[in-house]
Amino acid sequence: MVQTKNAKTAALIMVMAIILCSFVYKPDWALVGIAKGSAFTGRLAYPIFHASPIHAIVNSWCLLSIVFIYHITIWRILTAYIVAVLVPEFLLSDVPTVGLSCVCYTLLGSLIFDVKRKLYFNACMALYIAVGFFFPAVNAVIHIYGYLAGLIVGLLNAPLSCFRLKK
Repeated sequence: MVQTKNAKTAALIMVMAIILCSFVYKPDWALVGIAKGSAFTGRLAYPIFHASPIHAIVNSWCLLSIVFIYHITIWRILTAYIVAVLVPEFLLSDVPTVGLSCVCYTLLGSLIFDVKRKLYFNACMALYIAVGFFFPAVNAVIHIYGYLAGLIVGLLNAPLSCFRLKK
């Protein structure tokens, strides 16, 4: 209970900083975005910066929804951030990408063993990812990476039954 409370507090602080930053600071996207050959600082910063205040608000709403609806710990948020920062170079384009969505998709992928309606959940995620391909400014490839990496994280952290089922 304490860990989820800490995660909620951390998520609220992150969201306030992200939204405030989107209204106040307009960075050089080549410095804070992630792209082929981007600096390490760009990898660390790209989830924080957003292309517009609306982009920041939508991504923040998604993060808060995940954290407040599901049992998310601070460690799961940190793991999702690390996974998002470690996007493989071959998945990146020459245009810098910014935004929190890879973190959100990683969290959503890691929830696969926590949801009851797994098929419905995955169908919704597939639809959300597919819609991203229709918008030119959306990096849907990173969304796919985040969700698949989250699935792997969820699988690695899934509880395994120690008992054999009786027939």
